[in-house]
Amino acid sequence: MSVLIILFLVQMSCKNKKIENNAIDYITETSGKVDFGKTDVSAYTPEIRANMKKLYEDKFGMFVHWGPYAQLEGIWDGEEVAAEWIMNRAKISVKDYEREAAGKFKPMKFNASDWVDIAENAGMKFIVITAKHHDGFAMYDSKHPYNLVDFAGFKRDVLKELSEECAARDMKLGFYYSQSQDWHEKGGAGNSWDFGSRFKPQDEFNTYFNEKAVMQVEELTSNYGDIFMIWFDTPLQMDDEKCQLMMDMVKKNQPGALVNSRLGQGYGHFEVSIDNGKTPSVSKATWLSDLKVPWQTHESITERGWGYTSYGGENDRSAAYSDFIYSLCRIVGNGGVYLLNVAPRPDGTIPQSQVNSIAAIGDWLKVNGETIYGADPSPLKFPPYAITSKPGKVYLYIKDMDDNQLELTGLLSKVNNAYCLADPSKQSLVFNQDGAVLNITVPEELWQPRVTVVVLEIEDDEAKVIDETLQQKQNGTINLPVAKSEFAIRRISYDYEEKVTYRWGESTKQGLIWTVNVTKPGDFNVVSEDTGNNGFTYNLIVANDTLELNAKGEKGRMLKKKQAGNINFSKKGIYKIAAYPKETIGMSSRYKFKGIELVPVE
Repeated sequence: MSVLIILFLVQMSCKNKKIENNAIDYITETSGKVDFGKTDVSAYTPEIRANMKKLYEDKFGMFVHWGPYAQLEGIWDGEEVAAEWIMNRAKISVKDYEREAAGKFKPMKFNASDWVDIAENAGMKFIVITAKHHDGFAMYDSKHPYNLVDFAGFKRDVLKELSEECAARDMKLGFYYSQSQDWHEKGGAGNSWDFGSRFKPQDEFNTYFNEKAVMQVEELTSNYGDIFMIWFDTPLQMDDEKCQLMMDMVKKNQPGALVNSRLGQGYGHFEVSIDNGKTPSVSKATWLSDLKVPWQTHESITERGWGYTSYGGENDRSAAYSDFIYSLCRIVGNGGVYLLNVAPRPDGTIPQSQVNSIAAIGDWLKVNGETIYGADPSPLKFPPYAITSKPGKVYLYIKDMDDNQLELTGLLSKVNNAYCLADPSKQSLVFNQDGAVLNITVPEELWQPRVTVVVLEIEDDEAKVIDETLQQKQNGTINLPVAKSEFAIRRISYDYEEKVTYRWGESTKQGLIWTVNVTKPGDFNVVSEDTGNNGFTYNLIVANDTLELNAKGEKGRMLKKKQAGNINFSKKGIYKIAAYPKETIGMSSRYKFKGIELVPVE
């Protein structure tokens, strides 16, 4: 039994794409026919269920990208290059990286207690740290010699110190591990500048995988106490056998440890988005009938990379405090869990600018935490802004408000009371409920500095809402905006301000799915709205009818364009309409897609 119901089977597998030298510091290829859902429901054992419930309850954790790349501070040959991807971007040889980064990396000021203090003060409930990133360097006392203790000569195991501190403080700990990419090893994927090709002959990759990756995951799951999760990344050259081996090993050594979907081939206990992945809709696709399985996304406090740089790791982000808080609210409101990354300096300290950013979230959570921790998603599948819920309550998050008026359309449950959560007196707000339209007056003196929470006490335990199925217009037109779509996989993102996709078109599995009530069937012309890309085509799928569309046009300019051909609805009824990329585009294309309009053929 698969956890994730695949709505459409896409026949073309993902194409491998060359990573260009730009500000994007990650790889997003996916392998196999599914991104998530191959792990059988039987893998959700009582131990896994307990930690999954904990993940769903906690919502918010600290991601830590830290390794020898911090030693270079983003600079190579006097130029700003990249953060944790600097070895790759600058094509630094293994010998040069060993000498200038790994050999000099000695974090004398690392203090596990300070780190846990910072996480606790931010309201974070778990920590996930890079045990080995793509540079191949182990941040602990590994049997493999390329590690912090043996190679760098730093005679402390920082992961052991952190694991012991977390255990003493009831802070959950997870390890990030790059299982496929390893730029230090001849057989590891990714290093084409030293070893000739990015993808390695299978026998060489097998040797690397079995002799290093398997051994190190065995160490991490055996020697560091209870582990909350293993966070794998970039599953290049991972087949079913390798994925199952990792799943079995983690289960053997850590029966409760959660595994993320970036292990590869659809394996894992929870689904992970692309970096900074956002979605226009609430997603419960990964939930079991008796277990809420959230998806997870991640963002960084730092700028221009996830690891430390002198030009992105010390920046004052105070202007963005509200944005980080609102990101947390939106993610939880859409069914997700938020990992927010910090990047320590090479000496092991976390810059005060980063501490200030996440402490501001912690201050907000001290007042508003009941709306995040343990909260359910918005009862509306397509919430107009961030919304969460608990039995008998709906929480509205307001970052900007016009004329003291707040409006919500779609809630059918009777509202008995409304108040601002931060208001000590909990004075009732003036509101008017007319059918599905609710208007609330929020006096300016009750606004909060960053994000204001308005609590609705409702008559029903579970909020009743309108039917959000898209309706065909009276003139027969059918609008399919991205803002009203569901994503088939999490490896895509969405821009809430522009209401467009971000990085759609990189994989043939990136389906956009709409549910539509067709009352006037027939043939329809197709008008798309996007920024244009001559190399990109995609399929519009309606029942048994498929139409190939293209994104031809001027790059960067949002335009509506009539497509050749038409699509047919043979009869009235509820339809699932999907758009899937066919000829894919690169991650640096900056292509934006706003939606489709179906116009009846006259």
